[in-house]
Amino acid sequence: MEQPSRRQFLAMLGLTGAAALSPSRRSWAAEASPRADALRWFREAKYGLFVHYGLASLLPGGKLRPRPPAITDNDLEKRFTAEKFDANFIADLAVSGGMRYVNFTPYHGGGPYNWRSRVAHPNTGDDLPARRDLVGELADACRKRGLGLFLYVHGSIAQSRQDLFERNHEIFREWLTQYGPLAGFWFDTDSAYYKDTTRRLYPRLAETFARIRSLQPQALISFCHGVTGDEDFITYEHRFHQQSEFKFVPADVQRRLADKPVEICTTLQLQAKGGKGTKMWFHVDDAYHRTADEVWQLLGEARRDHCNLLLNVAPRGDGSIHPADVATVREVGRRLKEHGFPAGTDQPTTSKEGEDR
Repeated sequence: MEQPSRRQFLAMLGLTGAAALSPSRRSWAAEASPRADALRWFREAKYGLFVHYGLASLLPGGKLRPRPPAITDNDLEKRFTAEKFDANFIADLAVSGGMRYVNFTPYHGGGPYNWRSRVAHPNTGDDLPARRDLVGELADACRKRGLGLFLYVHGSIAQSRQDLFERNHEIFREWLTQYGPLAGFWFDTDSAYYKDTTRRLYPRLAETFARIRSLQPQALISFCHGVTGDEDFITYEHRFHQQSEFKFVPADVQRRLADKPVEICTTLQLQAKGGKGTKMWFHVDDAYHRTADEVWQLLGEARRDHCNLLLNVAPRGDGSIHPADVATVREVGRRLKEHGFPAGTDQPTTSKEGEDR
């Protein structure tokens, strides 16, 4: 597949023609760099939908470790039919919610590998009962609606140690050549990177970043709080932080990240009303579901701190979205259409205090 051109990427996001030439887009359309185009788009996007879906979605508590006694990975794989996973419904939900991008988990710990792969066996989308390429379905649905698509990168795929490097780079090649222009990649988790003080797990991370940018120059990269300083934006869980709070991030990396956009990711599910949402990324049967008023407050807080908000929905085991979450996302979208974003700022986002962000 050829590298996507700047024009193709803009077209995917609905930014050609009149949209590209509108006053808010004109300076962006004149940019010579696909990455600069993408960064401007991301800053203006403000709001995205996170989708965690995998074997953990089949368990009542949404966690593979620990799991109920006597349930094995093989048992879960046989049940993973995804019969109600509807990429068009998910993309429509994002659009109706006023969101501009979707972030999906092609793979999370325990599996499956939710795309058509030559190397990510034994439990790819083709191997399991679903017999579907969920990444491909979602990529098509997002492209038709002008939504950006980010792919979540699990730690086992992010690693570049010797025994994984070729396999993982082939996985990136599949993602980058099979699904058209992508908005970017969302690496998880930086705690493993910083605990690996000898860089045994990530010795060639720079090559991974370079491979992404060589095949799709517009693709943005995030790695949580940042690990090299070459990331395009940083992401915090559940609330805004000052980057200086993270003492494990070296000072030189923090300096390189100081002007980068910031995203806050959080969940529609909570352990209980007022909870933090920690470890609630996959569907939990007895979870509390945030209301539209609560999400509206989250959006206001994110805009106050000049951050994007990435709001997680957790499909149930069959792939369907909980009705309460559908209603909340749609109601927030209605308010956005009627009132615009709460706090009313259209300033772009960065991680530096006191500046126009």
